[in-house]
Amino acid sequence: MSALDDQTILRETATRVLDAHGLVLEDVEIRQGGGMPQVRLIVDLPEDQLGSADLDAVAEASRELSEAVDADDAVLGSAPVLLEVTTPGVERELTAPRHFRRSRGRLLILTAADGTAFRARLLAVDGEELHLRQEPGRDDRGRPVKLPAGTTEHLRLPIAEVTGARVEVEFDPPEDLAQLLADAESATAAGAAAAIGDEAADDETTTDDATTTNDATAAPGADAQKES
Repeated sequence: MSALDDQTILRETATRVLDAHGLVLEDVEIRQGGGMPQVRLIVDLPEDQLGSADLDAVAEASRELSEAVDADDAVLGSAPVLLEVTTPGVERELTAPRHFRRSRGRLLILTAADGTAFRARLLAVDGEELHLRQEPGRDDRGRPVKLPAGTTEHLRLPIAEVTGARVEVEFDPPEDLAQLLADAESATAAGAAAAIGDEAADDETTTDDATTTNDATAAPGADAQKES
């Protein structure tokens, strides 16, 4: 099996180089046939960070990876290849939970399993659930579009129920975006703490019930000993 088919050493080398620049390997795309093979490494920031990857860091990582490929044929083989290091474009379809975590604060266009379409800002990702604020935008005359009557502004949508999602390019994000994200993070943390508290209370109740049952069972035995 060739290095292009295996990719093990390529991924290990890329991970080591990218880690030194605060980047992660998102995907590897290889195109063969019709000339020199093309190897495209898609890199991004870690999923717990917001914003876009620094282009200077990407360029430096690309240079170091090219040097590693030239120095060791085990990375991509001995034949010439065209190596490209790039970041995900805004047209990327969001599919994995890590994609959504990297898109916190962004305006998304989503389609749910039942066909419902949403234009909403992703405020937080709680496990496998998205916390969204619907922002329907403006009409052709620039007037704010109102949500349909009875529609809630904030909603939660399981990632498993999302059949399509992409980032909408936005040139004027809300001025209070940082506060919106902080509030959503606090609410998520508070919800998790409450869930843990409820679970602990349930466990305590179960333990108390079990103790009571055991005491009631032991009593007849004690009376039997007295009678004998």
